Amino acid sequence: MNKDKFYEKQELLRVIFMPINNRLKAEIGSSLVEVKDGDWLKVTFITGEGAIRIKFGTKRFMITEFSVKVRNMTIDFILLRFALFLRRNDIQIISVMNCDETSILRTFLEDFYKDSIFESFGDQSYVELKVADYIVKFYKKYGDGSF
Repeated sequence: MNKDKFYEKQELLRVIFMPINNRLKAEIGSSLVEVKDGDWLKVTFITGEGAIRIKFGTKRFMITEFSVKVRNMTIDFILLRFALFLRRNDIQIISVMNCDETSILRTFLEDFYKDSIFESFGDQSYVELKVADYIVKFYKKYGDGSF
């Protein structure tokens, strides 16, 4: 992974991942963040209710599992943290793997952000969320972000 492109791992933890972890703890109890470096940076939020798994590099961001049942506002909080980070790093799409483990998130996106998503097909199919569209719609939905 191109380390020059992203902030240091500790900064990612502090600014992006720990607020998500704290929100999960507040809503559903204990939560742990696991970060693994390699060709992709892999981050897993592990809770007693399920997990959220992401992997990303300098050009792609994928959610491979979202099996945690949380309030819609919490899903929006998580997506906004990801989207703002991605926008700063010139990544325009959040890819959500089309599988059973992401059905909670895919249903949420189809229900609330249908015109900001599209499907892509290949070896694996994905629901793709346009980062810029999502951010605009988020702020229209919540105003000043007091969610």
